[in-house]
Amino acid sequence: MSDEIFSNETDYDTDTTSCTSISTEITFYIFLLLEIPSVLCSLLLFYYFIRLREYLYRDYSNITILYLVLGSFLITSIDMPIIINHLQNCYSIESMKDSYTFCIFWILYDYILYSVNLWFMAFACFERYLSIFFKQFIMKTRKRRFLLYYALIIFIILFVVLWYLYLILIYPCAQTSFDYTQMTCDGSCYDIVDDPVIQNTDWILADLLPTFLVIFFILILILHVLYQRHKISRHLTERNTWKRTRKMFLQLVPIGFIFLAFNMPLIIVGMLGITNLWYYTTFYSYTNSFWYCLPLLMPFAILSRQKEILKRLRILFNLRGANRIASLDGTA
Repeated sequence: MSDEIFSNETDYDTDTTSCTSISTEITFYIFLLLEIPSVLCSLLLFYYFIRLREYLYRDYSNITILYLVLGSFLITSIDMPIIINHLQNCYSIESMKDSYTFCIFWILYDYILYSVNLWFMAFACFERYLSIFFKQFIMKTRKRRFLLYYALIIFIILFVVLWYLYLILIYPCAQTSFDYTQMTCDGSCYDIVDDPVIQNTDWILADLLPTFLVIFFILILILHVLYQRHKISRHLTERNTWKRTRKMFLQLVPIGFIFLAFNMPLIIVGMLGITNLWYYTTFYSYTNSFWYCLPLLMPFAILSRQKEILKRLRILFNLRGANRIASLDGTA
């Protein structure tokens, strides 16, 4: 993800850890332990979403959940193995035949997927808000459903991709070499040039704005849920509406919680770094690594609220357990 600097100062190192530091080793083992289970969980969700197509399209909010799974999977399946390999041996990239091209690819992929995942989460909160407040309006015509669930997502992806293609490949700065021992090869040259306007703009678009939207819509949903709970105590006819609202909100709770838990430290460090670079230079590398736990844990947070899939998994495991017991009884 991008290493915006927020000021004209460029003579400092944003990574305070070395290749052999204890924090690097701890990060390596945490990522390694989470990587395979996370990928398997994503594949499980893909399998059931494809197999249960009627479940996927019964509630269009499930399409939004599918976007979150896909965004996390693209990080854990491609970006995370590169990161884990780099944490294990930070000189591995330097020994590659075309390390320069690889760094360009890694920076592009990492920056794009980081921003896309944040915007997917902002979209999920926005969509959940519309589904609760304006469901009849957005579901009334196929055109409105297409604009919300497909056209808007395509716009988000195209905007982020074109933005980083410009910054990394077109923006006029001299990218003559990389620091191959650093994460994402220490970033693109626009991160360190004397241009705080472009750096702050990138930080706002890629980090701050989607995070602000997530917090904004979650707060609105919380207030709405509390208000409806107060109303049902006086009007029994509101009970069904309350149950539906509560269900949709609870589906967002574990996802929103891990998003804020792992993304907010990076945002806070960035905001503090605007006025005092000490926060940025001291804590950035730690909060940056901390963020990658978000895509690693996202599939589990999503699975925890997919009752239909969990029900089928319980039936599957109970059936296998019964067959195992029956086979043991038959051989006794």
